[in-house]
Amino acid sequence: MTGLRNPCKQLDDFQKGLLSAVLGFDASGRLIRKAGIMGVVRRGGLVGPYDGIEAELPAGSHRHLEPV
Repeated sequence: MTGLRNPCKQLDDFQKGLLSAVLGFDASGRLIRKAGIMGVVRRGGLVGPYDGIEAELPAGSHRHLEPV
């Protein structure tokens, strides 16, 4: 994972109302992202339902992801 992304309006192309379902606000009015990360694809190809996804933490110290 390389950073946080704001989910975009293209989500509503898949299902109407999906964008509003993945965004929210906390008690102070700050945006809460319930989805949206950017990562690096190591091997391309077709992805289908029930395909597995693996995520590996890199060695060393970690830092919080920032919006990109």
